[in-house]
Amino acid sequence: MLKFVVILISIFCCVSCPGHQSSSTFLSNKHQKIYKTSYCDQDKPFPQMVMIPFFKRATQIVPNCQTYPKHKTALAMMIFYHHWNRWFGDEDLIVKKSLEKVMVEWGTKKRTIKRGYSLKGELKENITVVGLTKSNSFIWVWQGRFHRIAESSLVHELVHVALRAKYGHGDSDHEGSEFNGWTIEHSAMIIETKEALRAFDI
Repeated sequence: MLKFVVILISIFCCVSCPGHQSSSTFLSNKHQKIYKTSYCDQDKPFPQMVMIPFFKRATQIVPNCQTYPKHKTALAMMIFYHHWNRWFGDEDLIVKKSLEKVMVEWGTKKRTIKRGYSLKGELKENITVVGLTKSNSFIWVWQGRFHRIAESSLVHELVHVALRAKYGHGDSDHEGSEFNGWTIEHSAMIIETKEALRAFDI
């Protein structure tokens, strides 16, 4: 717990600089009592739904108590928002509000879908995916390589959520030309954010 508090203080220091004060509002944790009563119970059937602290109504559906502890998911989302804010801004707090109601479903196996776009916008069929944005507030994410959030597609799917909040669609073809929204800057931001997650060892 002490380690987590130190990490949160570090995040606060990173996000409370002028021009990025909105990202520090996650640290208010006004729903602390609810978060304390919402936790993964190893003795109950899975999957289980657990609230993500610091994000109001955000929740995660976990297949076991190791994938992932709620404080790790919360920290990953804070880091994502800090980087989004630094790259693209969020003056109207639309992205922040979308994160506060997101539902993350963690999966232990990859999935196969009939059709989907590559990062460069190429339409492919019967492809294996590691993440899906199912709606404005519901994403499915494979647990990632080495069982680490940094090696999952969580950040990628959160970009889709943010784009849905800003433009009304998540730009499913990514850097392709069919839809607008996703740019090479978004792809670069994902790389940077995942490096930050690795630095925090999550």
